[in-house]
Amino acid sequence: MNKTEKIPVRIVQTQDMHGTKKISIMIDVGNYLETGGNPEIKLNKFKKLYFDTVNSAKKLFYGTTGEEKKYQDLPSSLYWSLGDLLSKFNEKIENEFEITNYTEAISRDFGLSKDYIYDLLTVVKFFKKSEVLDSVYFSYYRALKRKRKELSKLGLFEKEKKRLNKLGKEDKLPGREQYKKELIEIIQKNSKK
Repeated sequence: MNKTEKIPVRIVQTQDMHGTKKISIMIDVGNYLETGGNPEIKLNKFKKLYFDTVNSAKKLFYGTTGEEKKYQDLPSSLYWSLGDLLSKFNEKIENEFEITNYTEAISRDFGLSKDYIYDLLTVVKFFKKSEVLDSVYFSYYRALKRKRKELSKLGLFEKEKKRLNKLGKEDKLPGREQYKKELIEIIQKNSKK
């Protein structure tokens, strides 16, 4: 394996004969032998980074009590922080490792759908922390993010972010489905100009 190639790893959940589940990091024997330097040190470094990230995510979600909460009860700022945590993890591994089952593993270990994982990563990319308010449910930011390209082409994405947050601050948010319809109407109305 040449030095610029990433080390492919797979993150799986295994179960022992007593039914205890644990997360394991797997690497193909051929890739292990071809890895330059000491592959065990590299793999252990990756394991530590991954487990630290998962544990940090669990602390964000459940706090120190470990009490499970419903997703809709969690503040939007927490979701932004989780997306930021995942984004930083990705930056740290991007030059050295490739998780061959990334979305599946992250989804399982973070307890979120694959779509939600994608949305977390993209919301962090297009919204500053200060632009994500707890008075606006995260699902609204997801809806706005999904219309980002169309709104950006019209020069309206930043304006819509401000409008959404203003509605949240003033406790005037329409229902989520109504908000999605409003976004479509804004795009259609401004596309005709």
